[in-house]
Amino acid sequence: MLVRILTAIGLFALVLPFALLASVQWFLQAVSVILALTLLEWLRLLSLGRGPCLAVSVAFFTMTTLLLHNGYFDLYALAPIVLVLACLGWVATLYFALTRGRVLGGAAAAFWAFFACYAAWVAVWVGREQGLTALLLAVILVWVADSGAYFFGKWFGRMRLAPSISPGKTWEGVLGAVVLSLLVMLSLASWLPYGWNWAAANRWGYVFLAMMVLAFTVLSVAGDLFQSLLKRRAGVKDSGNLLPGHGGLYDRLDAALVVLPFTVFAQLWAESRL
Repeated sequence: MLVRILTAIGLFALVLPFALLASVQWFLQAVSVILALTLLEWLRLLSLGRGPCLAVSVAFFTMTTLLLHNGYFDLYALAPIVLVLACLGWVATLYFALTRGRVLGGAAAAFWAFFACYAAWVAVWVGREQGLTALLLAVILVWVADSGAYFFGKWFGRMRLAPSISPGKTWEGVLGAVVLSLLVMLSLASWLPYGWNWAAANRWGYVFLAMMVLAFTVLSVAGDLFQSLLKRRAGVKDSGNLLPGHGGLYDRLDAALVVLPFTVFAQLWAESRL
């Protein structure tokens, strides 16, 4: 636990100043590296072989770098399309994986992993262009949902959520994630401007915002479960070992990969940028 806490503190001390001080291009270049490594870990869980995993990850890094530095991507014209496709893809992926145990394999799985990471990169780009608040609130939602699920599950957990996938997760934990997320995100919407929750509350009201928070929290939990399913099928505990005490990058970003396209699209929608 001490190693886990120290790693988290070190990452926070490194990432926050960089996010605040770096230019948009350098920030997104760093995100490109992080997501390329995350993609590599994801592909390894699919048992595709070292060569194909590395090739797809390098292709991802190369493509995002070219898009970033050569102006091939019309951000506000194309980003909504990418985000909508990612949202629909995630809903389908999570539904079939968690309710029917059906997961893509082979080239189809590699393509989806590539596109999901690409959509997360596009979401970060849009969020960064609008200011760090949009990204910060997406991260806060994932962190709050994870913390609520952990503590409520530890204190009150009795009913197993998905024992065949992740025996430690409980329905009480899901309830804790939802309650804590609602409290935090509705509270922040009233005084922290320019985030997706603030924009949604101002356009549609707090009842609709509460429904969005509920949906995004469930997606966060489902994203975590999906990665647990991949790890169980691969027979590993962690997706990697880059982060002492935490495992790999995909272990930390599994829920964020799911939530980011939804929250950023919600902000664009609320601000009528579609």
